[in-house]
Amino acid sequence: MLRQLLRLNKLSWQTTDRKAIGMRRKFDKRAIKKTANFGAILALGGILTAPAIALGENEAGAADAALFNAVVEGTGDENALNKSAAAFEWTLDDGLLTLRDGEKVVFSYRYSFLEHENVPKTDSRRGAGCYLYPLNGVDGENLTDLAPKDHYHHRGVFWTWPAVGVWEADGTKREYDLWTTNAPIRQRFVRFLDRSISSGDGENGGDFAEFAVENGWFVGPNATKTDAELDPTAKDGQNGERVGERIAENAPLYGEKVVTEIVRVKTGPLEMFEGVRCRSIDVEIVLIPNEKPISLRGAEGKSYGGLTIRFRPVGKNGEDRFILTDEGLAKGDMPEKPLRWADFTSRFGAVDKETGETTALSGAAIFLSPNFPDFPPTWLTRYYGPLCVGWPGVVEQKFEPGQRIEMRARIWLHEGLVAKETLQKAFERWAEEEKTR
Repeated sequence: MLRQLLRLNKLSWQTTDRKAIGMRRKFDKRAIKKTANFGAILALGGILTAPAIALGENEAGAADAALFNAVVEGTGDENALNKSAAAFEWTLDDGLLTLRDGEKVVFSYRYSFLEHENVPKTDSRRGAGCYLYPLNGVDGENLTDLAPKDHYHHRGVFWTWPAVGVWEADGTKREYDLWTTNAPIRQRFVRFLDRSISSGDGENGGDFAEFAVENGWFVGPNATKTDAELDPTAKDGQNGERVGERIAENAPLYGEKVVTEIVRVKTGPLEMFEGVRCRSIDVEIVLIPNEKPISLRGAEGKSYGGLTIRFRPVGKNGEDRFILTDEGLAKGDMPEKPLRWADFTSRFGAVDKETGETTALSGAAIFLSPNFPDFPPTWLTRYYGPLCVGWPGVVEQKFEPGQRIEMRARIWLHEGLVAKETLQKAFERWAEEEKTR
């Protein structure tokens, strides 16, 4: 089986040879199950990212028959998807800012600080805000988990640190845990800075949706209270106000503000890249210490602390779930590993266009900008679900008041199981753009 797959891999994916295309369809369907060991998957190379996988009648599926013909059979316009305008729409409801593309939710941003009902009332991790959940794949399937039982403090796409130091004038340090939130420190919403949709131009086409928000890192007993506790009269939508916006008019109500946090998220339209249907979401996080120096540090021996996606994978490693990095397919968990990018693929519920079952592979990668601090920083990747960008890692770094800490990343959503070579090309294309910033 592997020998046949490798022989097929040498053929050009742009061929119009019907026999070759038919052979690919036949073997693509069984490739993962029949070559489940890591060495064999690594040897397949680009076969899992070819148009027959990304757009064919198999697990990854196609946007439609026209796109399949355009890419595989050489007819039509490969950029057809790029040129079709997205139907982006922002909605605000119940403490959520939600982005939709047509009828499908792309993601929601939880700006309001609410309680998670599945977390015990006595657990300090019950209340939270300032994270993206759900983050949905290119077909609308949810890729992420929210406050799972194994780690209640994991929340979709989030950015927190296990060791935050607040330095006093006499040199003493107060240390807080923003990661597991077992200390009186929280990220709290202050105000929206931008919420817009703009038209794209050039070969990308489509629309772009962007939002920006100012949050604060607050310490003290009020920082852990929900919006409803702080102001029971503030109801979402009351007199055109939002819960978080009304409370944030008096930001000191949350406690002592030690960091100003600016988050900007820009989402692009669905597009084709190397025969793979994908979407880019650019994330910029800026931290500015307020009146006192702060320090950040990741977890000892693991380095986690920073931008993190908690995925909700299913099944077995090497068959139903895969982590690929710029070094190749991960054979196991990787702590304190310097990486430029990492990708998590599993069966998150995307529909198999051939069977109609929700068993298709899909996923998302985190690409880091070449301008990211200490590029490439260390990561923690774990097959049970999280991809953690571990910056600044296990060595503490201190930052003065007013100093800007800027972190830029791209979340690259995709269908199918994408090979390292294609992921690397997608990363390099964006990295070149970032170098000119």
